[in-house]
Amino acid sequence: MVEAAAEAKRRADEQVLESARCRSRRSKKGLRLRTINNEIVPMLCGTAFKNKGVQAMLDAVIDYLPSRWDIPP
Repeated sequence: MVEAAAEAKRRADEQVLESARCRSRRSKKGLRLRTINNEIVPMLCGTAFKNKGVQAMLDAVIDYLPSRWDIPP
């Protein structure tokens, strides 16, 4: 997943692997860019039983899927 995010910006892997905090932000940004460009499709799982994984799925929708301003009409 980190490599896929790094390919989006065409940066060296060393820059992505600098620190955990930078890696997380850059990975999210790279994955979002690739999702908007229809290069990848994020896959998530969750269950309605006891709401397991639901919050993580909602966070991923906000982090990775395009808003109406990110894509043309």
